[in-house]
Amino acid sequence: MTDILKLNLRYCYGIGKLDTELKFKHKGFAIYAPNGVMKTSFAKTMADLSNGNEPTDLHFPDRKPTCEVTLNGDVLKKEEIFVVRSYDDKFASDQVSTLLANAELRGKYEEVHRSIGEAKKALDKALKRNAGFGDRSRENLDPIVEGLFGESYYDALLSIEDELSNAQPSSLAAADFKILYDPKVQQFLANEDVASAVEGFAQKYDEITEQSPFLRRNFQYHNVAQVQQHLESNNFFNAGHKISLADENTDQMEEVSSDQTLKERIEEEKLRILNDDEVAKKFDTFNAKLKNKELQSFRDYITENKHLLPFLDDPEGLKRELWIQYFLASIDEYKALISEYRTGQESLAAIIADAENSRGDWDEVVADFNRRFLYLPFELAVENKADAILKGSAPSISFIIRDEGLERRYAPSEKRELLRALSTGESRALYILDIMYEVFVRWKNRSRTLFVFDDISDSFDYKNKFAIVDFLEDVTKLEDTNFLAIILTHNFDFLRTVSSRKICPAHQCRLAFRTAEGIKLEAFKQSDIQSPFHKWQNRLGEPPVLIAYIPFLRNVIEYTSGDKDAEGNDNEDYLHLTRMLHYKDETEALTIRDYKTVFERHLANCVFPEVALDQSIIDHIFATADACVNVDEGVNLEHKIVLSIAIRVWSERFMIGKIRGNEPDYDVARKQTGDLFQAFKEQFNNQAEEIGILRRVNLITPANIHINAFMYEPILDMGMGELVALYQDVKATLQ
Repeated sequence: MTDILKLNLRYCYGIGKLDTELKFKHKGFAIYAPNGVMKTSFAKTMADLSNGNEPTDLHFPDRKPTCEVTLNGDVLKKEEIFVVRSYDDKFASDQVSTLLANAELRGKYEEVHRSIGEAKKALDKALKRNAGFGDRSRENLDPIVEGLFGESYYDALLSIEDELSNAQPSSLAAADFKILYDPKVQQFLANEDVASAVEGFAQKYDEITEQSPFLRRNFQYHNVAQVQQHLESNNFFNAGHKISLADENTDQMEEVSSDQTLKERIEEEKLRILNDDEVAKKFDTFNAKLKNKELQSFRDYITENKHLLPFLDDPEGLKRELWIQYFLASIDEYKALISEYRTGQESLAAIIADAENSRGDWDEVVADFNRRFLYLPFELAVENKADAILKGSAPSISFIIRDEGLERRYAPSEKRELLRALSTGESRALYILDIMYEVFVRWKNRSRTLFVFDDISDSFDYKNKFAIVDFLEDVTKLEDTNFLAIILTHNFDFLRTVSSRKICPAHQCRLAFRTAEGIKLEAFKQSDIQSPFHKWQNRLGEPPVLIAYIPFLRNVIEYTSGDKDAEGNDNEDYLHLTRMLHYKDETEALTIRDYKTVFERHLANCVFPEVALDQSIIDHIFATADACVNVDEGVNLEHKIVLSIAIRVWSERFMIGKIRGNEPDYDVARKQTGDLFQAFKEQFNNQAEEIGILRRVNLITPANIHINAFMYEPILDMGMGELVALYQDVKATLQ
C-alpha cells in the first residue's frame, strides 16, 4: 500500500507556503534543504503539532497560519508525530518505564503490594476515624506517624508493636487530634501568654486533684477510668470481687463492688475538680484568650473537655499518647497490616532477586546502542533493574569508561560530569539513546508514527554517523510497523548515503527550494544523487552539459596525468581547460575544437557531440549561460555550473581589463580570482557598486569548481534565482 502524506502549510515559522503531496511507496522520504530554505521551520511546525500547539509566524505573529497535515486522508493526531531534532539536551523519553522486562514478575510484585496496600487502607481508615479526620478524609497519615516515631512508616509500625501489646485503653482514645493539633491551634498554644495560662490551669488542676479521696497527681481520673475499663472487660466485679479506694487524707477505705459504682465515683471526682471555683477561674483566664474566630472549634471542644487542657502543657508527649491510643483502638487492623507486611517482605525479596537477574527490553536497547556506536569512549549499563521492572520507574543508565586496564563507572547522577569530558558528537550519541527508547516503544505498541528527523547525523564523525544510518535503516525497514519517516538534511553526502542504502530510495528524495509562490519540492533522479556524470555522457549534445563537463574533465586529467609532468612542466591539456574556466590571455583564442581535442585524448569511450568546432569557447559559455537564465528552479546542476563559470570568467575579464588600464604588463597567468579582486580593490576603491558585485561573485561562486563526488554540494545549495540574478548584475554592471 502506498501511504500519501499531504502537507498544506502557510505562515508556519519561515515557511510562507508549502503545499505538496508525498507518496510513500517506501517508509523513508528524504528532503535535501539548503540552509535557510525550510528544514528548521518544518521541524518546528511538526514539533508544535506533536505537542498540540498551533505553529506561528515569528516575524509576523498577526498572520493566521494554515497547518493541515493528513495521512491517507486522516488528520494526523499529535501522538502520531515524533520530531527528532539534531540535538536536544533536555529531551528524555517518558516511555522508558513502559519497557517491562517480565510481566509475570511485575504482576507478582504488584499483587504483594496490593495486599499490603489494602491492609494499610483499612488501618488508615480506622486511624482517621479515631483521630477525628473522618473515614473519607484524604489526610496523609504517613508523615504524622513517621515524624512521631522517627522512622519510615513500616519501621515505625514495627517499633511500637511491643508497646501496643502492653498498653491499656484510656479515655484519651476519644480525644480529637484534628482539632487539638490544628496548625492554628498549635500556633496559638505556643504563644507565651497562652502557655502561661495553660500552665496555671494545670497547676490548679493538680492542687484540687490532690484533695480527692482517691485521685493523685500521678493517678488522674482518666487513669482510674482505664482501670475500670480493664476490670470490666475482665469481669472482675461480675466474679464477686471488690476493690477499696483509699482516702489519703483520712486513711479511710471506700469499698466498691460494681462497675457502675466505680464509674459514678470517677465521674463525681471529675466534676468536683472541674467545677472547683479556682479551677474554673483558671480556665476562664485561658478561655479569654480564644478570641480568634478561626479557633472557635477548638474553643467549643476544649470547653467540653477541660480535662484535656493540662495535657496541652506537653504537646509532643500528648501527641504520642494519643496515637498509641488510636492504634490500640484499631488493633485488629494494625495486626492485619503487620502480618501482610511481614509475609510480603519475604515474597518481595525473592521477586526482586529474580528481577535483578532478568533481562528487560531496555537491556535490548542499551545492547543495541553499544553495538551500533562502537567508536564511543564509553559503554552503557542498566542500573536499578528491580525498580525499573517492578515499580515502573525509568531505569538508570550508568556509563563505563575503560582505558589501559582502568575502569571508571559514572553513576546516572554524574552524567553532567561525563558530558563535560566528551566531544560534541559523543554527547549527542547519548541523546540518540533516548530516541532509540522512544522508537522501540512505538514499535512494540505498533503505534502509527510519522518520524521527522532533523539533521540527525549533524556533528557525528563518519564512524558514528554510520551508526545513525544503521538506526534509520531499522526505522524505515522494520517489518510489521506503522512507521513513516521524513529525513531532513542539508548535507548532500548524507542524502547520498541514505539513498544508496535504500533508507530513502532516490524516487523518494526531494530538493527543497524557494520560489515566488512558496517552497517547492523537486524530485531527484538517482543519477542526480549518485553519479550525475554518467547520465551526462548521453547528453553531451546539450550545451549546458557540454560546458559543465569542462571542470569534470579537468579533474580527470588532474587525478590521472597530473597538472604537471615528471619534469615539472605544465600539462598543456590541463592548462587549456583552466583557461576555459578562468580568463587568461589565451582564453579568447580557444575554440570548441581545442576542447574536443583534449576531450577525445582523455575520454576515449565518450563521443564528443556534433557542434560548430570553430566557435569561440568563451562565446559559447556566455551564450549557454544566457539560455540558462530562463530555466525553472530545480536541481539543475549543469545549469548552475554553467552560470558559475560564466559569472567568474566575465568578472575576471572585467577586472583584468581595468587593472591593465593602469598596469599594461600585469601578469595574470598565475592569478586566482581572489588575487584579481584584491588588486582591483586597491586600485579602484572608489567604485563601490562594482566592488559590491565582485564581492558577491567571490562569495557565491566557488573559487575552484571541482566536480566530483564530494565537492558539488555547494552548487546544489545555491538557488537558480540567486545565480541568475548575479549573472544579470555582472553583465549589466561590469562593462
